[in-house]
Amino acid sequence: MQFWALIIDSFRESIDRKIFWVMLIIELIVGAAMFCLSFEPGKIDILFGVWTVETDYFTALSGLRHDKIATIAVSGVMDVVLGWIGVALAIVATAGFFPSLLERGAIDVLLSKPISRARLFLGKYVGSMAFVLLHAVFFVVLTFLIMGVRWGSWLPGYLLSIPLLVLLFSYIYCISAWAGVRFRSATVAINLSVGMWIIFAGIQGIGNLFETFPEWKKNRLAYNASIVARWIVPKTQDITYLAGKWSGAAVSTELVPEIEEGDRSAMERAGQAELERMSLNPVYTIGSSLVFELVVIAFAIWRFSRNDY
Repeated sequence: MQFWALIIDSFRESIDRKIFWVMLIIELIVGAAMFCLSFEPGKIDILFGVWTVETDYFTALSGLRHDKIATIAVSGVMDVVLGWIGVALAIVATAGFFPSLLERGAIDVLLSKPISRARLFLGKYVGSMAFVLLHAVFFVVLTFLIMGVRWGSWLPGYLLSIPLLVLLFSYIYCISAWAGVRFRSATVAINLSVGMWIIFAGIQGIGNLFETFPEWKKNRLAYNASIVARWIVPKTQDITYLAGKWSGAAVSTELVPEIEEGDRSAMERAGQAELERMSLNPVYTIGSSLVFELVVIAFAIWRFSRNDY
């Protein structure tokens, strides 16, 4: 009961913050914008036909092909709104949980109760996960219904984006939680977690370039170093590829307008590399990322348990 009470308390604390409502408003605005759009061969209708944009670019979406609608939903909506903006705002909203927990008075009351420090830490940690879970459920279900009702594309696999988004947040939040315990500063926790997120994405981006440009693999030292680094760090970018795979999405290059012949080969290689990344093994990418997260959490719990308060 005490562990559950900690989760509820952390969840309520996150809802009380203004960022919760900022995220909710952003999600509603994106949902409303999607609902006002409809695609036709060679054009797009905005505000239910009040404004029509005629362009061959949208011919690719004629017939509302499910795979391309899934590409728009995953790469253009889910990945940006919750995958980047949402996770960044969630990190800001939850970064102060552990520093505020360690303040004199608050920590004294909690430590006086018959609950281990490890359970206390995990209760706060899981409460932060519940904050993101609520937003993920609301946004993914909202956009799922809009795509089905308004665009005629029902994508059951898209609903699997909910646990994937929570996973993405957890990959970053473990750094924030450790920093909050180690430095007792929300500002440091935000800066360190966002900085590490950029590093994770950069390491994956470099690895992707080796796949897009095979000739780079001739530098065996750099290539092998990128493989090791990619295995160690959380696979934050793989979340989008897994969501696309399970939603039945096409590759993002299929939505790019016609390009000149000289650039087409590079686009084809990029599309092939994206297909290969979408075929990745979820056990490998999620499992190796969770190993990193568990190690960081273990260090945070160890530090939390050894500190004098």
